[in-house]
Amino acid sequence: MKKLIFACFAVTMAAVAQAASINWTITNVYSPSDSTAKIAANSMSAWLFVTANSTDVTTVKTTTMVAVQAVLDSGDLTGLSSLAAAHASNTAAGTIGGATGLTGFSSGSLTAFAVVVDSTDLATASNYFLVSDGTTKTATFTSATGAKALAFGDQTSYSQGAGKWSAVPEPTSGLLLLLGMAGLALKRKVA
Repeated sequence: MKKLIFACFAVTMAAVAQAASINWTITNVYSPSDSTAKIAANSMSAWLFVTANSTDVTTVKTTTMVAVQAVLDSGDLTGLSSLAAAHASNTAAGTIGGATGLTGFSSGSLTAFAVVVDSTDLATASNYFLVSDGTTKTATFTSATGAKALAFGDQTSYSQGAGKWSAVPEPTSGLLLLLGMAGLALKRKVA
């Protein structure tokens, strides 16, 4: 029985080692408050969103830029977790990277973009940015083994907005403004 358990474990480990993966990296992310200081380790997280998935690549969630943008505009970033294919926190200053394992396919491609937030917890994030202004990257696989890279590169191009942080909208203010406008409209209608 022991030999059978060890054999199963060896087969499982071999299968995992041979599975394909996407290694994704974002480099030189600078602080929302200081565009000359790389954001500290363990202080940000990145979320990877797959927008196109060929039919032969399985087990990966897909979404659209429109759906992700709606969450970003809502002021409640916790909704990003249900749309993301993967996420990771930074372990080095200004750099983030993760790996997404893929199984159950023989070939195919994935197209993805990423969002960085200034917290490892979406509920406490106060700033975000679309990596490379939401530019997508594509990884194409010819087999279910090996690794492909989605390198989003250097995010220091502030003049082009690539690394420019946006404040997370505060939903309460928007709701109060809407309520006030509705009250004014109602008052005007009555008068």
